[in-house]
Amino acid sequence: MPHWKAHLLFNFFVILVWIFFLLNLGLFANSILTILLIFLSSFFSILPDIDSPKSEIRDFFAVIIASFIIVYFILKFSLNSILYVSVGFIFLYLFFRFFPTKHRGLTHSIWFSIFMTLILTIILSQIFGFSLKEFFTYFFFILSGYLSHLFLDIFM
Repeated sequence: MPHWKAHLLFNFFVILVWIFFLLNLGLFANSILTILLIFLSSFFSILPDIDSPKSEIRDFFAVIIASFIIVYFILKFSLNSILYVSVGFIFLYLFFRFFPTKHRGLTHSIWFSIFMTLILTIILSQIFGFSLKEFFTYFFFILSGYLSHLFLDIFM
């Protein structure tokens, strides 16, 4: 099983090839977008390992998801009690961190990768108002990152 650093390195080379290819076709010229897409693709190249109890990405994912949910509830219900917020965050973090999973299970399937990529791209599109071209660009790069993980797991 490759380490998360191997997944990042492999994904970086895959993304560089894609960016070089798109630059030569004249379809890609925005440097800020390039950096953002490299970041998203890199994150998704290690995301499938959230199903591993020993994974460092699982800790990070648990903190991020718990934080987003708590912020949502604070904004939605005007929560101002530090006790409720703290207990809620701890509960959510522990839930996502220690939820029982099987490594190389659901998160290591092509269908799940397509589903996760589509959901995230729709959310980003709603937040930032993507054009159709931007939607497919984000979808493609995020999916490339996710699939690079699955590809490397198959061959290593």
